[in-house]
Amino acid sequence: MEMGEEARRSPAGLGAARAYELVRKELFSEFGADFYRSYVDPLRLVADLNGVLLFRASTRIAQERLRQQAQHRLEKRLRSYEPRIEGVEILLEHEFPDDVRNLADVRIEDARPVVEALPASQTQSLTFDTFCQGASNQRAYTVARKIAAGEGEAFPVWLVHSRPGLGKTHLLASIANEAAQRTPDRKVLMMTGQEYLEQFQSALHKKRDSSSFKEMVRAPHLLLIDDFHRLCGKPATEMEAFDTIHELTRRGGQVVLAADNDASGLKDLNEALRARLKGVPSCEIDVPDAALRRRILDVRLQHHARLTPGFSVASDALDMIAERIEGSGRDLDGALSQLIIEWISGGTEVTMEAAANALQAKLSEAAEKRITVNLVQKVVARHYNMSVPQLLERTRRHTIARPRQTAMFLACRMTQASLPDIGARFGGFDHTTVMYARDRVAALVEQDPAFKAEVENIARAIKREP
Repeated sequence: MEMGEEARRSPAGLGAARAYELVRKELFSEFGADFYRSYVDPLRLVADLNGVLLFRASTRIAQERLRQQAQHRLEKRLRSYEPRIEGVEILLEHEFPDDVRNLADVRIEDARPVVEALPASQTQSLTFDTFCQGASNQRAYTVARKIAAGEGEAFPVWLVHSRPGLGKTHLLASIANEAAQRTPDRKVLMMTGQEYLEQFQSALHKKRDSSSFKEMVRAPHLLLIDDFHRLCGKPATEMEAFDTIHELTRRGGQVVLAADNDASGLKDLNEALRARLKGVPSCEIDVPDAALRRRILDVRLQHHARLTPGFSVASDALDMIAERIEGSGRDLDGALSQLIIEWISGGTEVTMEAAANALQAKLSEAAEKRITVNLVQKVVARHYNMSVPQLLERTRRHTIARPRQTAMFLACRMTQASLPDIGARFGGFDHTTVMYARDRVAALVEQDPAFKAEVENIARAIKREP
C-alpha cells in the first residue's frame, strides 16, 4: 500500500511536516524541474497555527507565483494527507506575526526535501553580484540594472538576445530579484516561454477560458519572459503575447524578453508581433572574450568550492581553460564540473597537466572549432556579396581592396595564424602588407562608428558559423 493511500484512510493523518515532505515530491512531478527549483524548493513550512499552515517564500516573486499557481494545489494535497489542515498562507519573512517568531511551540523545522538537489549550475543564486561583466555584455548589463532599479522608463519593452549559455537567464533573474527587493510594492513576474505557452494553452483548451491566465500575466508591473522564442510558430499564443505586451505597457508596466535572436531573426514569428518587437530597443550578448571567461571561471570555481569543500584548481590551469575553450559560460562550467571528478580522484589541487588530461576531449573539440583564415575569407566574401576568388584578386580597386583589408584585419584578430601565413593565404602578400591592412582597418574602426559596427557584425557572423 502506498503511503498516500494509507494516509487517506487514516483519520489521524500524518502531521503537517510529514505531509509537506510527501507533497513536495508530488509538486515536483506536477510542475516540473524548472518551477520546482525556482519556487517550491526554497519554500519553508514555518508554523502550524490551529490547522493553518504558514509557509515562508524566499522572494516576493516566488510568493506571487506560488499564490497564483500552486497554493490551492498545495492546500488540497496537504489536506489529503492531514485532514485537520484548514488552510495555507504563503508569507515573506517580515509578514509573519510577532507571536509566530517568538513562540517556539508553533515553530516547525524545515521539512526535508524529498527531491534531491538539482545540479550546482542550476541552483546558484542568479543575481547581479554573480553576473560577470565584460565588453560582450556591458550594454545589456547596464540596461538591466536600470530596469531593476525602476529607472528604465525609456524601455517599456526590452529584448535581450544571444545564443544559448551567454547569460540571458542570469540577467533576467537578476532583474527580477533586485526589482522585488528594491521596490517591494512593484509586482514582478518571471516565467519561461515554455511556461507561458503551456499555461495559456492549458487554460484555453481545458477550461475554455483564458481569463485567469490573462489576469495573471497582465497584473504585474514588470513581466519577464525567458526563452521567448519558444512561443514562435504558435499563432494563438503569439497573439496573446502581443495583446499582453500592449495591455501591460499601456497601463505603464514594463516587459523584458530574452530570446535566441533579435526580432528579424526569430523563426516562424507572426508579422504583427515581429513588427512590434522590431520597434523596441534590444541588446545582444556576444561570446565572452578570454578575460571575461577567466572571471567567469573564478566565480564558478568559488561556487563549486562551497559545494565541494577543498576543491581547487591551479591558476595556470584556469588560464589555459579560459584561453582554449572559447565558448559560453555553460561550456566553462562543464569544464569545471569535469575537474571535480579529477580532484576527487587525486585529492589535491588540480594542476595544469591534470586539467589538460581530464579535459582532453573538450580541448580537442574546441581546437576543431578554432577560427581559420579560410573561414574568415568565406564570411567576409559573403558579407560583401562576392566570391572568395574575387576577394583574393590582386587589385587596388576599392570595392575589392577594402573587403580584403577587412578580412586580413579579422584574420589577425581572430585566428592563430602568423602574419606571413595570413599573407600567403591571401595570395602571396608580404607580411608587411598584412600589417598595413591590419593597422589601416583598425584606424578606420576607431574613426568611423558605422564601419566599426559593420566589422563587429562580420566578426559575430564568423563566430556563429558552424
